[in-house]
Amino acid sequence: MELRHDMLTHGVNIVAAAHEGKVMGLAVAWATQIATNRILICVGKQSATRDLILESGAFGLSLLARQHLDIARSFGLQSSRNVDKFKDAPYHTYQTGSPLLDDCATWFDCRVEDVFDVEGDEKLIVGRIIGMESVMTEFKPLIYRQDDYE
Repeated sequence: MELRHDMLTHGVNIVAAAHEGKVMGLAVAWATQIATNRILICVGKQSATRDLILESGAFGLSLLARQHLDIARSFGLQSSRNVDKFKDAPYHTYQTGSPLLDDCATWFDCRVEDVFDVEGDEKLIVGRIIGMESVMTEFKPLIYRQDDYE
């Protein structure tokens, strides 16, 4: 049996962090709420944003709706090492100072609570939710597919 990335559906989120004047973010499909006050994200070692999350001890998670396809592609197809992804993506901060997109369905401001190394390239990062806001009361989530979004 061949393992494919599109066997399970995943909503698309923007995970972002800020530290010492740097602001970075990336699109992730592997994020989930694991308790009423905790979120789990999975970020690969190639990500500059992952390093910034670990340095800052915090991250913002912005959930995307179907109308946010351009945002998902902008944050998902470029590296924060080379591009200022927030140049055309207005954001604000809450308590942790992590970027939270103004144009999203819901945002969560999180402090890193635990980090787990996974065999291979990923780290599982557990964040405690410090604050959140539902920006849109009704929306259809943007779904990740192996070849694009839907």
